[in-house]
Amino acid sequence: MKKIITILALFLMISMPMASADIVSDLDSKVDEYNENAEYLPSYLQSLLGNEVIKLVIVTDEGDERYIKAVTEDSYITTFEEVDEDTEFDASMVVGMNEATARTILSSSDPLNEFIAAKDNGEIVIEPVGLINTVKYTVANVVMQVSSLFGF
Repeated sequence: MKKIITILALFLMISMPMASADIVSDLDSKVDEYNENAEYLPSYLQSLLGNEVIKLVIVTDEGDERYIKAVTEDSYITTFEEVDEDTEFDASMVVGMNEATARTILSSSDPLNEFIAAKDNGEIVIEPVGLINTVKYTVANVVMQVSSLFGF
């Protein structure tokens, strides 16, 4: 009986997907799709996301934190890799969200507007690092808000 329970427990553990690993893989699988459409980003977003080193922090459904280093050049993602919490790199911005928000954006038919809505309602937190990045982010944010007023 003990063997059956042990085998059953092992089978359940193996068959259960690890959400934290899946969310990173799911995001990684969308990088090519994003890059194929990067040229269609509004110019204010291209200037905001143009050449950045982003530390993305995702809180999984289990409450764990996953860290991703994403590097953009001319709005295209050139590096996307999971890193340890202690990995040091010169991030120009830190972006935080929970797994549910990331999955909502991934599954959306309009991920750009879903991202903007999540940012506007506080589900996504963007913290620029340093004075120049803070000014750049503030200006881009104002332009984004003005553009949305005019339906762009």
